[in-house]
Formats: sequence, C-alpha cells, structure tokens
Amino acid sequence: MTVAELRVSPVRKLIHVAVALVPAAGWWVSYPLAVALAATILAASSLMEVARRRWAWVNRLLWQLLPTTFRAWEERRVLGSTWLGVGVLASLLLYGRDTGGTAVLFLVWGDPMAEWAGRTWGKGREGKTLAGSLGCLLACLVAALVGVGLGGLSPWPAVAGAVAASAVERWSPPPDDNVWMPVLGGLVIWAGSLVC
Repeated sequence: MTVAELRVSPVRKLIHVAVALVPAAGWWVSYPLAVALAATILAASSLMEVARRRWAWVNRLLWQLLPTTFRAWEERRVLGSTWLGVGVLASLLLYGRDTGGTAVLFLVWGDPMAEWAGRTWGKGREGKTLAGSLGCLLACLVAALVGVGLGGLSPWPAVAGAVAASAVERWSPPPDDNVWMPVLGGLVIWAGSLVC
C-alpha cells in the first residue's frame, strides 16, 4: 500500500462524515433543505464527471490538486462522490425525512467506520475484514439510535435497517455501496415499520 493510499482515508472519510449535515438539516431545519443539499451534492459531482470526461486536463488537475481524495480506480470510472450523491438523494426522496435521514447516516457513518476499523484491527488483510464489518455495524446502530431519537422511528425496524446496511457494506454490490447502503437500509426500515 502506497503513502497516497494510506492518506486517502482521512480526507475522503471526513468528507463522507460531513454529509451527516444533510439529514441533520432535515431534522433541525426542514426536509426540503435536506433534499436541496443532497441534490446539490449530486449536481456538483455530476458536473465534475461531465467536465473530467470532456476535458482530460480537468481529470489530471483533480488528481494533482487533490491526490489523497480519490482512489486510483476513480480516474477512469465514476467518482465515489457521485454515487454518494445518488444514494443520499434517492434515500431522502424514497423514504422521507426520518427513514431516509437515518439511512443516510448508515452510509456516512458506517462506511468510514468500516474502513477505519478494518485498517486498524483487520490484521493487515486486504479487502473486507470482520473488524471492518463490526465497526460498520456499531456505527449503523448508533445511526439507528439517532433515527429513533430524532426521527421517531420504531427501534426494531431501525436496528434491522442498521444490520442490512452493514451487510450491504460487506457485500459491496455494484455499482457502488454508496448507493445501496442507504437505499436498502432504508427499505428494511420502511418494510419493518409496516409490520411493527
């Protein structure tokens, strides 16, 4: 692992965690503001995608100015920030302020915790580790508590959503877990709420 690969995590994951401001805005200010923020994230990243594909110098400039923010494979593929924008906006639009906001927290807290715990306690293994998955689950359970406290969700569906989001992070289905963690985690909360 190179120095750049080691340094990618703090900057990238800090950005990830900062997206928690989106559901916070929904709970403390207004749901339309949360949706607008999510749409802005997706629009900004989408514009970047268009620019870097149209003008190769934009892509080179991004990697020169922000070398620790991107993963090597993103140079020729869709950025993780774009998939994050899709996942956040889709979750809020599909499930509303409370379930959608909690599902967003699964992603923005669980995914960075999975990487941090995996690198810290994963015994030097490449790829997904048990430590990373347990770290993700712990962060998602905290997010579920927030959803219960701020969003008024029923506890058991929120916990089930946390488990589902953690499983998705471990599985990492294509195109990116940034889409599926909140969307499937939110779906489980929604379905569980119909039963409980």
